[in-house]
Amino acid sequence: MHIELDDVLMAKISVDEREASELLAITLYKHKRIHGSLTGKMIRVSEFDFHNLLLEKREAVNFGVDNLVDDIKSHDL
Repeated sequence: MHIELDDVLMAKISVDEREASELLAITLYKHKRIHGSLTGKMIRVSEFDFHNLLLEKREAVNFGVDNLVDDIKSHDL
């Protein structure tokens, strides 16, 4: 999928492509639309790095039993 945003607008709000992707990923995660390991894949970082990004942005980590089951299913064990 490709999302196109106006460069002038993005410059005015001081958001680059990387940060826009991170903000989208964090928003989807906060609304429990995606779990941590897939969110990391979405922005091309490990799940651990994604959780560190959440800490940097002072966002809560949503991790429960359902997330654990999804993570186990998404990894080749």
